[in-house]
Amino acid sequence: MKPWITAALVLALGGPSSAQTPAATSPRQVTDEEKSRTSETVFPAWIAGRWTASPFDVELNSDFHRSVYGAGARSVRLVSLTIRPTGEGTFTVTSSVRDRSGRTVPGTREVEEVRFTVGDLTREPGYQPHYTGRIVRAERRYPDDPGSTVQLDGAKLDLFVPDSKAGALNVRFDTPEGRGSFWETLRRAQGTAGASRP
Repeated sequence: MKPWITAALVLALGGPSSAQTPAATSPRQVTDEEKSRTSETVFPAWIAGRWTASPFDVELNSDFHRSVYGAGARSVRLVSLTIRPTGEGTFTVTSSVRDRSGRTVPGTREVEEVRFTVGDLTREPGYQPHYTGRIVRAERRYPDDPGSTVQLDGAKLDLFVPDSKAGALNVRFDTPEGRGSFWETLRRAQGTAGASRP
């Protein structure tokens, strides 16, 4: 069995619709003001920018994990999200195992990348209003084995705007197989600024 497959199994043990184009009612050119109004009805301009989450860090303390990685190893997940003003976005999840010295264990890096466009606001019973993501491309790759990239057909991404947390954005990411699905709270990355929240 390849080392990266073994690492993926070990990690497993540890761990929109797009904006509809309005039908043209006349051949006249759309004004900038109308473009702005159309964009605002799809998603609030202030969510454009780069968002990150605090690292999700879990100690791997089972006998099996200690036998593979040694004592003090940890599973670490990093999440980032970039949304452009056009509504196009990239969601990235990077997972790895780090030894007791904080070094990434070879063969354990896993990257899930989702390219999407922000869709319309969706309201469902029992859920906060959220913006669905129309998935353009989703894949999982293992950087230590470049030929191991697989497509994540059926992946889902939703963006929630919590009323009680100014400057926060919640995301729900669902993988096709369920393994690795999670909720996460993201905050705007330092040095990036979107439009002011109303």
